[in-house]
Amino acid sequence: MRENFRATVWRLTAFVAVCLLGGFALMMVFGQLRVSGPEQSYMAVFNSVSGMSGGNFVRIAGVEVGKVKDISINKDGNAVVEFAVDNSVVLTDATKAYVRWDNPIGGRFMELEDGSGDGADVGKRLPPGATIPLDRTRPALDLDAVIGGFRPLFRALTPDQVNSLSSTLIDAFQGQGATVNSLLAQTASFTSTLTDHDTLIGEVVGNLNTVLGSLGGQSDQLAKTVDSLSTLVGGLAAHKTDIANSIAYSNAAASTVTDLLEQSRPPLHNVVTQTDRVAGIAVADHDYLDDLLKTLPDAYQKLSRQGMYGDYFSFYLCDLVLKMNGKGGQPVYVKLAGQSTGRCAPK
Repeated sequence: MRENFRATVWRLTAFVAVCLLGGFALMMVFGQLRVSGPEQSYMAVFNSVSGMSGGNFVRIAGVEVGKVKDISINKDGNAVVEFAVDNSVVLTDATKAYVRWDNPIGGRFMELEDGSGDGADVGKRLPPGATIPLDRTRPALDLDAVIGGFRPLFRALTPDQVNSLSSTLIDAFQGQGATVNSLLAQTASFTSTLTDHDTLIGEVVGNLNTVLGSLGGQSDQLAKTVDSLSTLVGGLAAHKTDIANSIAYSNAAASTVTDLLEQSRPPLHNVVTQTDRVAGIAVADHDYLDDLLKTLPDAYQKLSRQGMYGDYFSFYLCDLVLKMNGKGGQPVYVKLAGQSTGRCAPK
């Protein structure tokens, strides 16, 4: 009986030990605990560390070498990240720090990358406690804007395809893993399931690949264009009061012109009507009007000669005829005076 009791105790002890080891292993996995040797601390200054928190991993070339210890704000309003790495890790004055996306649900990690510095101290080892300045750090990509642009595509994909495409997007835009070309190729393979629009989407993806290649070759010009646009927007913002006043004055002027047109519409309508009536009369008696226009220049020349001697006209009375209405409305002419010599002599 005693031997059975001892066997039961040993079995219980082994069961408890296995449970403790399993629980500890789960704590190590889910708590991201790691057993490490001596560490040395450094700091890095970022303009934004959105989503990063203490305990996030520090990686070099995908290998975990440390963890983020604390995050604070300096007097300039920038984020200061304190992190610890193994003693075997060597940081230099050319080391760069990046905040990367760990997964599509918001996880972050810090990546350290050895870059090329300037000056005579290139490659000089950083002492523990040193700070990586702001010009050698970069915040995480704004993945919300990137993923938001693919939202119409996500609606037509399965959950597994969405997860795969999101991970590829993160890697491609962070400079890791697949290139943008492979991303577009995978997008094309996903959209092939859309039987109604597969050809169209394939053409769009191909054109987008060409556009991205062109933009890549014209990055300097694109940067200048963005800078010029920013300057233009800044100038417009600086003169927003003047622009608002101009719009208000233009609105007032438009209202005034509208009122003027409303008031002048009846006279203008009358002028157009009378002009149409006069034009009808002129067309109906165009022969007389043509003859009048032809004889007027000679008549005006004669009148001008008559007025050469002063502000009066001199006339010679050659014939004085009285026109009267006769029987039946026929005109009757009665000659009262006449002269046939001198200036009145026939020519």
